[in-house]
Order: sequence, then C-alpha cells, then structure tokens
Amino acid sequence: MRRTTLALALLLALTACGTDAEPTPGRPGESSSSAPADDPGSGPVGGTRDDPTLVEPTEALLDWQDTGVPAGVGLVRGPEWEALADEGDTRVEIRRDGTSVDVAAGSGRTISEVLLSEDWAVVVKQDTAETAPSQVVAVDLATGEQREVVSPAAASGGSWALTAGDLYFPTYGDDRAYCLATVALADSNGEDGWCAPDRSGFSGLTASADGVGIMTFDDARPVACRTLNLLDGSGLPQPVEGPTECLGWDVAATPDGVVWSEVPKPRRQEEAHLYASVDGSFLDLGPGTTGSALPCGGSVFFVRDPQGADEPARLMRWTPDHTLEVAYESASTGNAFLGEPVCGGGVVTLSSFGEQGDEQVWASVG
Repeated sequence: MRRTTLALALLLALTACGTDAEPTPGRPGESSSSAPADDPGSGPVGGTRDDPTLVEPTEALLDWQDTGVPAGVGLVRGPEWEALADEGDTRVEIRRDGTSVDVAAGSGRTISEVLLSEDWAVVVKQDTAETAPSQVVAVDLATGEQREVVSPAAASGGSWALTAGDLYFPTYGDDRAYCLATVALADSNGEDGWCAPDRSGFSGLTASADGVGIMTFDDARPVACRTLNLLDGSGLPQPVEGPTECLGWDVAATPDGVVWSEVPKPRRQEEAHLYASVDGSFLDLGPGTTGSALPCGGSVFFVRDPQGADEPARLMRWTPDHTLEVAYESASTGNAFLGEPVCGGGVVTLSSFGEQGDEQVWASVG
C-alpha cells in the first residue's frame, strides 16, 4: 500500500528486466514565456514542441475533507468505499457504511498495492522475499465477493494500474520475458500481451478512460534511455509525440493528448518538468515531482514542491478544459511536501507533511 521511494521503484523495475541501468540525459525542451489565451473559457493555445506555450496556474482548490486517518497511512478513498491498510501493511479493510471486507496479506507476504475504482477493489500481496509471484485479490464492491486473479501470474513488485474493471500489471512470459498482463475483472478474463524486448523493461503505468500510459526503458550505458508510450488498440506501446528523447518519466492520457514529465538532470531524478499536448500543439505546465502524475476524474494531477522558502507544496490539476489549476496547497511553506496522490473512482486522496502539521485529505474531482 505504501509507496516506495522513487529510486527504489526504479531499481525494482530495472531488476525485473535484468539491468541496473540509470536514465540517459538528453536535450531538454525549450520553454516559451507566452501567456495563455485571452478567453479564459477556451484555455491556452498551444505552441510548437520547441516553443510550447507557458501556462500560468489559477487557484481552484477542491473541497478537501479530512480522512480521519494520519498522513502517510495507506488509504484509498472512493465515491462510496474506502480501502484502509494497517500500519504494518498486513491487512486491508475495504469498508462502506458499516459494511466491510477484510483482506489479509498472509504469512510471508505484505500488502504492496491497493487499487480502487467505482466497482472494484484490488489488493496485491507481495512475497517479502520477492522470489514468488504476487497474489492478487479482486473484490466486487457490488456483492463483496472476493476472487483471486491467478492468470496470468503476477510478477513480484512492479507497476500496477486499474481503470473501471480492467487491471494492468507485470507478469513473466517465455524465457522470463517481462510482460504486461491485462485482466477484465468481471469475467476473470486475463491475458499476457506485449513483452519488453530482451534487456529492457517498463514501469510508470497509468490508466483511465482516455488510455493507458507506460514508460519503457533499455539498458543503454552509462545510463538507460526512457520512452513514453500509450497502448494502442492491440495493447502495444506506441511512443507519444512530444517528449525529449530519453528524458521522459511520467505519462498520462487525456481526451485530446497526453501529460508527461521530463527529468532534465539525471542526478536529480525527483525533479521534473511537466508538459501537455492538445491536438498536436504543446504547453509548458512548469515544475513538478517525478512519479506523481495521476489521471483522475478526467483530469491529470501532479505534485509541485515549494518553489521558495515562502511557497507551499501544491497539487496541480490539468483539466479537460486545458486549464492548469492549483487544487491543493499545504499549510506549511518551504519545508513541506506532499505524498504521491492516489485516485479511487474519481476521488483523490492526498497526504501532506510540514512544520505546520500533517494531514491526509480527500476530495471528489468535479
């Protein structure tokens, strides 16, 4: 349930494909200081990839509610249900209005992922020794029925995504190839599809009604080259237009393009710069935190760390109307940070940490 650090997440993904490579530097894209369009209802007009339109954010805070759970404790909130892990990641309680379903990790396992949509909850139980496949339990929220997802067998660790009733996760194919599995939870119809080429891998899965994003990487030396993709209709990764070669990290589909991040300094992998494409034009969304891009409720959110000693940490929102909004601000400034946001069926849950106090909050995406 709890997120690993960025470095550990990448290490696990690289280990899965048999390489300990690091990212490859490339040429960062140039930014423009162009202002958004005069008509606020139309959103900003995009520029070229070499001269993207700089988007200035507006404040549009969501109606945040306290979860009643300490910051950092594993929680995913949905429209009706919520999934809460205990502090040891040994058990998850999926509950709504006095009704609850418990899923235990079991001996030798820990809860590594909890995903929630309007209709399904998915709990991943990872082998602590990381030698056996992960066990996966899907809970039908309409009936409370639990069912095991047994085929394809889930790899230990890796990146997971759930949208509606479709689950995406890593599995192993022939000759230990690292492959992407898809399961339709309603009928337990699973299949292993695209497999990463030899000495390469994938991570950074995102999924929404607009598409499935995936970051692939090779084992180029001295550092690896990353490519950002969306899955096509046959489940094959297709590179998206816009990201600077080898520098991309996050990618999330939107109704008319993508949001992506780039890491211009390979030794500062936590610092990213975000961009968006809209029908072939490009926009500069400004700085953000690597690994935080989250599609939810038709928008894409990302975390922005304080940009100065008197600045708060912020959760930014790129909307379907092509506007960049500040959806959340921390009470603390300077020494403040946000956890990685999570989405459950159109509801964002977020932990905030800082000298003025910690909190865990949720808000529906309207």
